[in-house]
Amino acid sequence: MRWLGNAGFEIASGHTVLLIDPFLSRPPIQKVLIGAAQPDMEAIHSHIHDGTHILVSHTHFDHFMDTPEISNFTGARIYGSSNTCRLSKVLGVPAGQITEIRPGDTWSADAAEIEAIPAAHPWIPGYGKGKKNENLQPPLHLRDYRMDTCMSFLIKTGDRRVLVWSSTRTDHAVPADVLICRAVSGQAWYDRMLKTVNPELVIPSHWDDIFQPLSEPVRPFFTAPRLGIPPLERINLDTFSRRIKLARPECSVLIPERFREYEIAGHIQKKVETSPACGIYPVVQSLKKRKGNHP
Repeated sequence: MRWLGNAGFEIASGHTVLLIDPFLSRPPIQKVLIGAAQPDMEAIHSHIHDGTHILVSHTHFDHFMDTPEISNFTGARIYGSSNTCRLSKVLGVPAGQITEIRPGDTWSADAAEIEAIPAAHPWIPGYGKGKKNENLQPPLHLRDYRMDTCMSFLIKTGDRRVLVWSSTRTDHAVPADVLICRAVSGQAWYDRMLKTVNPELVIPSHWDDIFQPLSEPVRPFFTAPRLGIPPLERINLDTFSRRIKLARPECSVLIPERFREYEIAGHIQKKVETSPACGIYPVVQSLKKRKGNHP
């Protein structure tokens, strides 16, 4: 497994390489409101070298923008909502590489079995919602990447179950060995989620600054505005980890390095204490390199 930044993950099993919401481009923040934006071809081709299937949770730019280019050069099949399929065609993906899915659908993707699960998404200023605009032509504006449906994914590979959770709610959650989820919820949310999922390992998603260039160090993004001082705070991964441990003490937390590859196919192998103050134990898995992939 590799974390690609933002909500992007790569999960490989044998010759099957699943990409979930891959997003390597980092458009400047003003592009959310003004001007067209192009995918960052150099970043995409530097960090993505293979792919057989791409799962798209929804079509906001920071989840979908790079998918058409990745599909075109890897030949990966895209699975997503109606908007995902329409935008993929607008951006030049052959129809034979596009599959429309809906919440509740299950399908085989070579060595993986996948289930699409309904997901809730909050309203965010500058992010569009609804059917795609008609007669779109590239280059697109970031507001053109409109969300119609949001989905989470349960991925079964061998005897392991990975739940990639894209929802702000906990309903529809299912048991899994590995849970990939948001890093900004309160303790009650994690209590409910981990009681249902009962994972061995939890990995945070969608927590880094999506406008920070890949050439710069990873930086947490902001939490939702609040009444108080300061009104804006950056996401605190120590707080996330503490809440996971409070919800399920025997569960491990992994804060992955971007683009580093982790082996999650086997059982959890080793724990190393890194923060005695909060008692967080990230998983240190055996690492291996696949040909052509960055560690």
